[in-house]
Amino acid sequence: MNTATTLKAIVLSALLLGFSAFVATDAQAQRSTAQVSGMISVDHTIDSTGDYSGIGVAIVHFNPAESVLDTLFYETTDVNGMFSGTARFNNRNEYVISITRNQRLISTSTVVLADGDDVNMSAEIPGFSESFRAESVENTAVNDFRRVERNFNRVVDFINSGYSEVTQDTIPVILRTWSDLYWSIQDTHPNTLAAESGTLRSIEVIQGWDDELVLRRAKQGLREMSDFKSERASIAADAITRIDGLDAGVAFIDSVRTLDISEDDHIILEMRKIELLTEHDQNERALRYLSDFRQKYGDDSTLNQWADIYQFDIENLSKGLPVPEFSILLQDERTLSNTDFEGKYLLIEVVNLASGRYMTDHTLLSFIYEDVKDEVQFLTIPTTESPITIRAFYEERPTSWPVAKSRQVHSAGLMDKLNVVVQPTRLLVAPDGTIVRKYSGTDLSVIENDIKTLLNEDPS
Repeated sequence: MNTATTLKAIVLSALLLGFSAFVATDAQAQRSTAQVSGMISVDHTIDSTGDYSGIGVAIVHFNPAESVLDTLFYETTDVNGMFSGTARFNNRNEYVISITRNQRLISTSTVVLADGDDVNMSAEIPGFSESFRAESVENTAVNDFRRVERNFNRVVDFINSGYSEVTQDTIPVILRTWSDLYWSIQDTHPNTLAAESGTLRSIEVIQGWDDELVLRRAKQGLREMSDFKSERASIAADAITRIDGLDAGVAFIDSVRTLDISEDDHIILEMRKIELLTEHDQNERALRYLSDFRQKYGDDSTLNQWADIYQFDIENLSKGLPVPEFSILLQDERTLSNTDFEGKYLLIEVVNLASGRYMTDHTLLSFIYEDVKDEVQFLTIPTTESPITIRAFYEERPTSWPVAKSRQVHSAGLMDKLNVVVQPTRLLVAPDGTIVRKYSGTDLSVIENDIKTLLNEDPS
């Protein structure tokens, strides 16, 4: 659940920076409530008194506009470890719950709060994270979503291990099966946050592999679901663009922006529209929309920063421009520069090897590479700092293409030259050393399609 995961990361960062969850107050009047109760016990080998009082239970929300933590719920346990009270909040969401004792942070987890959805919790310390349970309609649904997610990740890990007989032809079948499982969460848990997340995840895992299915489910989600409007619309626009062309994809984004959606969704869709135009070499149009975007959101430093990043890409990393010069040291101690790759297409990728996503990507990349290795070269540049981590990654995953040593991405200045903001970032380069397209976090099926289209068009 992307939004909730981001929220948790922000809040935990705030906790580590020293924000007090117990003194911040919500700046707005809260409109939704839920009763929260439960019991927290202490392992008798740690505390044999049987007195479980004074354990603080807080549910918090980080307010980025004011850089403070809003306390949505705070109670302390009685001698039996029992607590109860009312949580007050604005929106149904997954929030961080923190546990303190003797003014020390013991542990954190997450809990879904929804209006009228009373929550009962239980846990033991130490081992809070492992023993924590939250029961309610929403939280039971989230647990089922996470079960599907864990099983999907296990399948991906099994495929990545190399022990399974998986071919490129079977990947769409596997992804379709898991797409159906994610989609089915709405049948067992209708009108829940997990249903919203499951239907979004359903189209995320199949995007680029079955555009007709993506489009049907994305449009159904836009009609029937209340959350993740911009995410669904962006994925649908990409599918429409692949099926019917750029103008159809842009028109779809504009049509969604006429609907009753949040301001944040409006902004995200404006950004996606600019990105789509850039990806399809419509730089003049993209720059006009970017100028309008700056005028509209000139007071927002974060959105202006995004505009700066994207303008850099348009002006320095667009199709037909020369790839930035670089020289890097590889794992096998060879030194290669950008000119050494001229004569064939080149896919450069800047990646975090510790990312679960990249572990899956590497498996798919291996299939793609075997298909196109006579015409396309690959180059992986890890951002991972540890040489041991890099070596261990490739010992488990034999790789036929060159891989840079640790810190080479910094030594060569490629974080700046390639304007790496998200990972993975990839750059497809033509045989003459000019840029074909930059991809920021793009699904590999899109890159594979672009490569095969280029090879089919190339008379050589």
